[in-house]
This record gives sequence, structure tokens and C-alpha cells, in this order.
Amino acid sequence: MKRITKNFASLFISDAVSRILGFFAIVYIARMLSAEGLGIISYGMAFLTYALLFANPGLTTIGAREIAKNHNNRRIIEEILGLRLTLASLIFLLFIIGLIVIPGKPITKNIIFFYLLSLFPFAILLEFVFQGREEMGHIGISRLVQYSIYVILLFVLLKISHNILMVPISFFIGYCAGTGILIFIFLSKYKSVKIKFSLRSWHNLLIVSFPVGLAVIFNQVSLNLPPIILGVFHSKVEVGVFSAGFKIIIMLLIIERVFHYVFFPVISKQFTHAPEKLRSSFTFLTRLLFAITIPLTLGGIILADGLISFIYGAEFEGAIMIFRILLLYFLVAPVNTIFGYGLVSINQERRFFKVITYTALINLILIIILGINFKGQGAAVALFVSETIAIVLMNRELKKFVKFKSLKYIIKPFIASLIMGIVLYALKHLFIIILVILGIIIYSVVFYLIKGFSKEEIRNLKQTFVQK
Repeated sequence: MKRITKNFASLFISDAVSRILGFFAIVYIARMLSAEGLGIISYGMAFLTYALLFANPGLTTIGAREIAKNHNNRRIIEEILGLRLTLASLIFLLFIIGLIVIPGKPITKNIIFFYLLSLFPFAILLEFVFQGREEMGHIGISRLVQYSIYVILLFVLLKISHNILMVPISFFIGYCAGTGILIFIFLSKYKSVKIKFSLRSWHNLLIVSFPVGLAVIFNQVSLNLPPIILGVFHSKVEVGVFSAGFKIIIMLLIIERVFHYVFFPVISKQFTHAPEKLRSSFTFLTRLLFAITIPLTLGGIILADGLISFIYGAEFEGAIMIFRILLLYFLVAPVNTIFGYGLVSINQERRFFKVITYTALINLILIIILGINFKGQGAAVALFVSETIAIVLMNRELKKFVKFKSLKYIIKPFIASLIMGIVLYALKHLFIIILVILGIIIYSVVFYLIKGFSKEEIRNLKQTFVQK
């Protein structure tokens, strides 16, 4: 339990700081380059996101799962590094050919090119190794270094030159630094790291990882489609407005990221060595996540206008309603992630793939239809509807193997959130920072008074996650 608590705290703090730094970078870009500049950057970043997905078809997820079961599995580390480096090189070459052949503005092509350089430090990133070994502190250090260098370079270079290319260049240098830190730590602890190039091994690895990789690709392609649809059928300004709201959601989704990183290897290990604990684990994770996402969603909806104005300025007024709709997506997304990767942790990646395929297709269709006809608000509605369908299907599939309770535990968080929301709405005239702090205090106090988690439940939790 101490290891889990330490991993959670270290990863949460480092990821929170990293996300805040990244968010400041977005705000700085928006203020320096306007909504159109932010739109171009978001457009270029979307291409890197797709490239990274194809360069890692579920390999790190399977790698982390197998290392969690056997910390001394060096073979899978070597095979994954070799395969990722080869895939990154091929994908980089394909994208470069596309940039040469397909017509487009030179500045947009240059931005995409410099973002694509990050494929190479990504290919040798060792996060999955430390995740599987439950050494999250090292991952936290790497991310802090990456984002600190990125933000420092961005602030200095963009201020001096006002050249939009400084954004992807700063990002690439920061990525290299973060990757280098993990390689250095790995070599310090484990003396050597090898890269294995073996077609037979890669074939076997891809057979196992392919369902996870394809599912993640389908999901992320549809998730990152709004900036492209809005950019093609509307304007870069519309992309910037949507991105302004979505960037806040991305920052909030640190919750999803931390829970996945910390508990995925734990659940994988429980499935192998203590399957009787899975029911309690999934019940607790569902309760805790809803206890976090419900108040953030309701509070965010009430304070959306003040938050957008405070963060971005009056120019981004169009992002207010988009942000409110996206908060509904945030309400269910972290829990859906736990359900989905819960299936992967118990070796049911094909069921995970099936659900993601269905919902990604629905998401794709909805984003195209609603994004074209209703712009950013339509794209936000599409994300929420498809994610709601996904959580229902993931929940059904997971409960075929692990019987646990989920919906009954949203009542207390909802009551505490409702009381918080009433107070915040009545005091909306106050400064936004005061309202945020006040909301946190009110929700925490009410949740404690109505015994959101009893002492007995906390004791049972410690027994569930105790490390043997």
C-alpha cells in the first residue's frame, strides 16, 4: 500500500506540474500568436499525435503488463525498443513523403515536420519499463524535465523571435531531454540497455499487442479529429476556440493518466497472483474517480465563463459553451479508461478492441456530421455521446469477468457537488480563483460529513492493495 501511495503521489504531483506547465505554454502561445496561431499549432500537433499512435501499436501497454508480472523480463524491453524505433523511422518517412506530395502552406508543413522529429525520442522512451516495475517517481522526474525545458525554451525563443516554428522546436528539445533522463536512470540502476532487431520476435509481439494498439489508434484518431474537421471545413480560428476548451479538459485528464499508470500494473499483478482482490479494486477505483469527476464537472459548468475569460481573455468567448459540453465528456472518460484497461489487465484485450472499434466508429460519424454543421459545439457533443456509449459497453464487458458495483456510489458525490454548485452559483460575482478554492473546500467538507468513504471502507482498501 505504501508503494502505491508513493507512486500515486509522486506521479500526480509531477504530472500536475507538467500539465500546468504545458497549459501555461498553450496560454502563452494563444496570447502571443492569437487564436489563429494556436489553431495552426493544434493542427500540427494533431499530426504528431497520429504518428505517435502508429509508432506504438499497443506495445508499451503490453510491455508494462508483462513487466508487472515479471520485473526481470529484459527480453520484452529489448524487442519493444527495436520494433518502436523501426516503426518510428518508417512512419517518419511516410509523413515526409506526404508533406512533399500534398499541397499546403509552407509554414504549416514546417510546423508538422518539426513536430514529427519527436517520433525518435518517443521510440526509445522507457516509461513503460518503470510503469511495469511500479517505479513512477522516475517517470515523474522525466516529465518534469521535459516540460520545464519545453516551457523555458518556448518563453525565451518565442519572445525573442515571434517565430511560430519555435513552438515545435522547443517541444522536440524538451522531449529529447525527458527521454534522456529515463535512459540515464535505467543505465544507473540496471547497467545496460539493448535494442533487439528480430522479425520473428516482432511478429509474435505484434500479434499480442495489435488489438490494444488498433483500439487505441481508433480511439485517438476520432478523438483528435475535431481540429482537423474544423480546420478543413471552417477556419483556424474555430480550431483555436475548440482547442482552448479542450486543452483545459486535457489538463484535467491528468486524473485519468495517473490512475491508469499507477493501477494498471497493480491490477495486472492481482489478476495473476490474487484474483480475489479484483472486485474490491474495481469498486474502489470507480467510486474514487466519480468522487473526483462529478464535482469538477458541475463546478466547471457553473464557472465556465469566468474560467475561460480569466485564462484566455475575451477573444475566446466562443470557447465557453464548448468547454461546458466537454466537461460532460470529462465526467465519464477517466472511469471508462479504468474499465477499458481493466479488460487489458485481465488478458481480455480483444473485448477492449471490440468496444473501442464500435464507439470510435460512432464518434467518427458524429464528429464529421456535428462538427461540419455545428462547429466546435457539435464536435464536443459528439465526444460526449460516444464516450457515454463506450462506458456502458466497457462496464458490461468487464462485469462478465469481475462482478463489482459502480452506479450506486455516485449518490454521495452528487449530493456534495450539488451543495457546492448552489453556493458557487450564488457567489459568481466573486473573483474566479476565490470561487475555485471555495468550491474545493465546500465539496470536501460536505463529502466528509456525509461519509463519502467510511473508516471501515478505508481499512478494507488497505487490505485490497497491500503488496505481498
